[in-house]
Amino acid sequence: MSNVHTLQKIFAAGFDNGYGSVKLLVDGFGVVRVPSYISTMDMEDVPGRVVFNSSAYTVGESAFRAGYHFERNTDDNENKVNNALLTLLGALAHLPHRKAWHLKLVVSLHDVSLTSKLERVLNGEYQPILAGNLSEVKVEVLKTIPEGMGALFGQQLPAKLTVLDFGNGTTLYSRYYQGKREVHTPYPTGVEVLIDDISQKMKHLNGGKVGDASKIRFCLEMGHTKYSRDIDIKDVYLACLKDWYERYLKKVVNLTLDAKHQGDEIWAIGGGCLLPGFRKLLEKNGFKILDNPVEANANGLLEMAKAIMKKNPAST
Repeated sequence: MSNVHTLQKIFAAGFDNGYGSVKLLVDGFGVVRVPSYISTMDMEDVPGRVVFNSSAYTVGESAFRAGYHFERNTDDNENKVNNALLTLLGALAHLPHRKAWHLKLVVSLHDVSLTSKLERVLNGEYQPILAGNLSEVKVEVLKTIPEGMGALFGQQLPAKLTVLDFGNGTTLYSRYYQGKREVHTPYPTGVEVLIDDISQKMKHLNGGKVGDASKIRFCLEMGHTKYSRDIDIKDVYLACLKDWYERYLKKVVNLTLDAKHQGDEIWAIGGGCLLPGFRKLLEKNGFKILDNPVEANANGLLEMAKAIMKKNPAST
């Protein structure tokens, strides 16, 4: 891949600025998937480091590793929109340096009423320093689509389909008929609620202190329950998972099972699918878990951007 796009400046891209993680997929490069954390601590020119508009910040893993205060998308509903340019540049700062990026983006958003605001935040020409190197970055949003719909783009859809998207901040319930979406209901209880509960209930394992949400999230994303070298939160996790499911998810899962009873295929996407032990429960109930459920949306957004550019070659 070393000679990829040497002279190319214009790239199709998919951008999913999630509450839990930022996913950026630029045509020809590997996916950037980093936690939606922004730190303003002083740091070296690490991946995710951005100097822009006379301020400096770091997005992603290093923001968490710095160990000090960082802002998270999940801390405020508006962050997904207000921080979109910051996290996009932070995600770009994880890719090999280029003097010029002209990104033609398809973006997904949980609340489509905020579309014009999001596009205002993103569209434009910028000159940030990304991980120590100056870049000219031009951002052009081709289309904004509702969260989760990217995952279905290019898939062979059954005539009747219900999709559950287990995200960090929200659980989304969507129904489709002949490929057209009929229902889209966000429930404001995602994996974050589970993680907060675990952090409170693991005090007895953690010297009386509340657990660190980022560390809990990190080990669960890695598919295990080892919070640290000495602390395994397995029992707390299993009890909280059961409680989370009963209190928040059962209703929406039952709605989905009713849809299955009416002849719908039921699919699941989103990072929540990968919680230890949870996937088995979903599969037992007849869910089809999409390949790579965390990045399925971003992959579809990129494919959509490529399709739009192909249709309007004059614009490329």
